[in-house]
Amino acid sequence: MERGITLQLPVASAMSFELWCLLLGAILIAIATTGSTIARLPVTAAMVYFVTGVGLGPVGLGWVWLDPIAQAELIERLAEIAVIVSLFTTGLKLRLPLRDALWGVPVRLAFLSMTLTVGLIAAAGFFLLKLPVGAAVLLGAV
Repeated sequence: MERGITLQLPVASAMSFELWCLLLGAILIAIATTGSTIARLPVTAAMVYFVTGVGLGPVGLGWVWLDPIAQAELIERLAEIAVIVSLFTTGLKLRLPLRDALWGVPVRLAFLSMTLTVGLIAAAGFFLLKLPVGAAVLLGAV
């Protein structure tokens, strides 16, 4: 039996789009209004998001259930959105102009580490998994 994203409450068997928007909005507002409190605590916002997800998921209240096989495409899209939002918010927190010399070290480190990682994964895909060169490079890039 395929299970969709459902809300398991006594009064509702499935959660409508409007309720999803309301739940997501309430979570985002709660995180935004508690940002200064979270900043003073020895936890990060990511930890709070994780605990919230566990609390709403099958381990906690059981309100949210995702079938990783049947809903693989949805989970992939949600992960892409999470990465985009994470990079965007991290970029907003940076307080250096792009022409500042302090950008040099992180850019060089990122370029070097990304190049090495893509190359090593591509080599592993080519030599260990016997992938064609194009597929191995694509695997490394992903």
